Amino acid sequence: MQKCISLIINRFFKSYFLKLSIDLFTFSRNLFLFLSVSSLFIGGAGFFNTYIGYLLLGISPNIAVCSAAFLVSFSVYTLDKITDLDKDVVSMPSRAQFLQRKKGLAIILSSLAYLLSSIILFVGEPISSLLLLVPIAANVVYGKKLIPGVPRLKDIPVMKNAIVASSWALVTVIIPITYQSKLQSSPSFMVIFVVLYFMFIKMFINTILYDIRDELGDRINNVRTIPVLIGSKKTCKLLLALNSTLFLVLPWLRDLNRLLVLALVAYGYAYILYFSQPRDPLALDLCVDGEFMLVCLILRGIF
Repeated sequence: MQKCISLIINRFFKSYFLKLSIDLFTFSRNLFLFLSVSSLFIGGAGFFNTYIGYLLLGISPNIAVCSAAFLVSFSVYTLDKITDLDKDVVSMPSRAQFLQRKKGLAIILSSLAYLLSSIILFVGEPISSLLLLVPIAANVVYGKKLIPGVPRLKDIPVMKNAIVASSWALVTVIIPITYQSKLQSSPSFMVIFVVLYFMFIKMFINTILYDIRDELGDRINNVRTIPVLIGSKKTCKLLLALNSTLFLVLPWLRDLNRLLVLALVAYGYAYILYFSQPRDPLALDLCVDGEFMLVCLILRGIF
């Protein structure tokens, strides 16, 4: 009798914890899906990418500037997703459906976020707020067909990736430098250059990984991205080569920052190899856009 009762109790708890685990996983996935399609997650990436930029520059992170980076990233990527609804119907149907229902609200929130980020930077350093015009201008220029008969910059191979990566480098490195320009102990020109290069290559690689994810939709919409032109295998080799060039920045950084860069380069190899083939879009967002978030959490735990 006791064995029978014990067996029933064990089965009950096993089924309960199994159901609890499934419910928790479903909730977590749905939560992350919302954060991803609403651009809140990419906004968080903007915050932590800028935070890491500060660390690599050897400057104490300014939370106001990181918050402004969160807002402008949310704003720019929300607008970009709205312009790419036709492609997302194939590659990211859940995101397309969400934005189609909330398009008006998304435009309003995006505009308010950009305005607030400008105000935050203007209060501290007016020149920094002016630099926020660059990501918006870049989004407009490469996202729209300005001259009849001439393709959008977004449709020209490599051009899109270079513009997006440059915008990220601007937000994560140049804006912090201009905002902190009054500090006496500012980093040297060479340190600024190598950190700028590091951020540019990192973001350039990430944009091409998203092109691999969107390859099917790009082929349907006749968008000539690097994976469409040379295939995923050659694209993977290209990205691995680019990631290897990041070792060149090591001599110009301090000891702890060298370890940080080594960890990020090693992680880069891992996610390039994994995402060189189409995977779960949410996993791509989490592992690639969330890279610097993960690093900050690890650093927080260590120090």
